[in-house]
Amino acid sequence: MKTLVWIALHVGAFAVLCGAQGRVSFDNISAGPAPVTIRTNPGTYNPSDGPAGDYVGSSYSVSLVFVNGTVSDQSIFDSSNPIWVKDATFFGTTGTGGDGAGFFDGASPQLNGQTDFYVTAQLQAWFNGNGAYTSYAQALAAGHNVGLSKLIPLYAPPPPGPVVTLTGLLPFTVGIPEPSSVSLLLLGLSSLAIFRRRHKANQ
Repeated sequence: MKTLVWIALHVGAFAVLCGAQGRVSFDNISAGPAPVTIRTNPGTYNPSDGPAGDYVGSSYSVSLVFVNGTVSDQSIFDSSNPIWVKDATFFGTTGTGGDGAGFFDGASPQLNGQTDFYVTAQLQAWFNGNGAYTSYAQALAAGHNVGLSKLIPLYAPPPPGPVVTLTGLLPFTVGIPEPSSVSLLLLGLSSLAIFRRRHKANQ
């Protein structure tokens, strides 16, 4: 019995190392509704990007990024060169909801670059200006609304394992970060931007 367990574990590890990455349901619906809204406190959001408290619509996008292993500290996550997976656009029109605003569905992308059964994922939402800003970093640098989900630890086995949902994802908001943190965020995002360009060039 122990021999069979040992073989199963090593075959699974070999599959990951050979490039058989897991898949994630990239949405904020399947693991339980977790809508994204605009902050409400004055001075914490850009009013040109939508009214306070509104659900974000198609003028906002979201990225799925991850690092291998389990990470609980944001600064460690940022310094671990998060791997970009995919972008998606929110449904509806920024407003009070009812048309799908606040939610998105980016299908079930593969975690290219995965080398560990355990990964930590995060969502990065940003105002896209109807195509004017193509990344979280661009919107942040331009002073538009951005937001991050909490870090989400996942167990993502390779095929034939199941597609995993973003279990643990909670509703979050977009707005303008504190000025003191903007430079640190941009520094952490610079390596991600480089990876995104290389990844898209190889697709």
